[in-house]
Amino acid sequence: MDKAINESKERVLDAAEGLFIGGGYTTIKLKHIAERLRVKESSIYYHFPGGKAELFIAVMHRSLNRHRAGITQAINHAGGDWIAQLRAVCYWLISQPAMDVMRMNKSDLPAIDPAAAFEIEEAIYTAVHLPIREILERAAQTGQAVIVDADLIAGMFVAIVASIDIIKPGWNPKTKLEMVDILLDSWINGLRRI
Repeated sequence: MDKAINESKERVLDAAEGLFIGGGYTTIKLKHIAERLRVKESSIYYHFPGGKAELFIAVMHRSLNRHRAGITQAINHAGGDWIAQLRAVCYWLISQPAMDVMRMNKSDLPAIDPAAAFEIEEAIYTAVHLPIREILERAAQTGQAVIVDADLIAGMFVAIVASIDIIKPGWNPKTKLEMVDILLDSWINGLRRI
């Protein structure tokens, strides 16, 4: 019985994640999730009595746990070279459904309980931003890179990688991985000739 309940709950989380990531918390209603699952809205309340807010928070924590694990694994498999680590993080991020952090900060998080919003912000920072900042700090400490503000640069790095997802194939014939390589190489090597 517990296995069936867990599988049912995971189905709800999967459907909700796809919709929330694509449309955002404020746009997506429980009825959209119920329609995707072909169930009644009341079935969702069985697993998430707090409704849409509880479901959104659960979706975000699950997604960010996956991000933290995936990014950590990518960094560990890349070896000790900071550029290889950043490239591995890029490749992993681009392989995932795009998380629109700007939209989340502007509309999704202000619409939920402030304490829950703060938890999600911290989870985003820990899962995505912090590992990149740490790579940059290590590169600076070993003299391999000049990093003036690791937090700022890590944030810009995430924004640049996320922006690749909105580039349509008709706009640029390159694959997303090729785009990542070009952007990363330009970012690391700089654009100006010295």
